[in-house]
Amino acid sequence: MAGRLLFVVTGASGGFGSAILRQINAMYGEQAVIIACARNKSKLDEVINGFTAQVKHISVEFGERQQIKERCQAIFDLCAGESYDSVYLYNNHGFGGDTSRLAQNFDDSTEIDDYFFLNLTSFQVLTSVFLNNFPDIPHTCVNISSLCAIKAFPSMSLYCTGKAARLMLYKCLAAESSEVKVLNYSPGPMLTTMTEKYHTEVMSVESTRNNFKAFKEGNYWVDTDESAKKMLNTVKEDKFTSGDQIDFYDKEPRT
Repeated sequence: MAGRLLFVVTGASGGFGSAILRQINAMYGEQAVIIACARNKSKLDEVINGFTAQVKHISVEFGERQQIKERCQAIFDLCAGESYDSVYLYNNHGFGGDTSRLAQNFDDSTEIDDYFFLNLTSFQVLTSVFLNNFPDIPHTCVNISSLCAIKAFPSMSLYCTGKAARLMLYKCLAAESSEVKVLNYSPGPMLTTMTEKYHTEVMSVESTRNNFKAFKEGNYWVDTDESAKKMLNTVKEDKFTSGDQIDFYDKEPRT
């Protein structure tokens, strides 16, 4: 990819988000401008120490309902008046949800609404604001997806439902516009703060927690940087069909 490139990465201060930043810097260096959406500025500073890419930081509360469109717009105000040859959105923010209850036990509408506002509504708003800020520039939207988007896991009903909705939303985005390149990327099972909780906290279905424990005990986790590198290479090579879901382990896209 030639020219000046803009990358917007949410959930950027830790886990897979920080790996995305490192791999963008390794692959593009001074060619890249990164807007890192991260609540933990000190952790972000540790990640980007020594980067040759330019990094701009902003803290965004994606779970707050009031003025969510304006908060998303503030991200892109950081690069107002600047010109880019291509722009990329890596939509990585989200929350795993309560795994101590089964689907039949979620009956608090406020709790459910709050979960999906953070994990789906703000995701949609950010995508829309991103695309409308760069109408005449080649743009790529990447949803950090999961196997949970296409397979049910007991104890993870909120998470699976949110991931499935994000996947279908981006499939619709791809179907509606040939001008937007869309990738749903499932990075594989990684050891992050979220998965650390999954094998230590109570789950309503013990077999699901045991699966996470087995991954840790067997050290079967996917390396976050290796997965981020594959994702960025997939986008760079541009051989996938827009809207596809691609898993870290896949040789062929999942349509």
